Amino acid sequence: MRDSLLAMKAKFLVVALFACATLNGCKKNVTGDVAKFADQACACKDAACGNTVIDAFAKFVKENKDGTGDADEVKKSALRMTTCLATAGADMKKMSDAVNAP
Repeated sequence: MRDSLLAMKAKFLVVALFACATLNGCKKNVTGDVAKFADQACACKDAACGNTVIDAFAKFVKENKDGTGDADEVKKSALRMTTCLATAGADMKKMSDAVNAP
């Protein structure tokens, strides 16, 4: 159950990052950036660190709504990030709210 919830959240992140790809034509390749966020999340040992990564990632998503890249790689990185954040005890509702914010 937990794994499927994490997979669902990772898919949501991918959709959030690539929403404009079919609507506007996108510019910046965010594949490497998302992998770096996953690396940061996986280095976290506590919720405070994870929540800091969430804040930075939410800002990144807002600033890069026109992002593009390798969807499969972003999905893998987003799943890894989500799993690591959950393991660190980060607030996953905060993650969802931050990525969904207008």
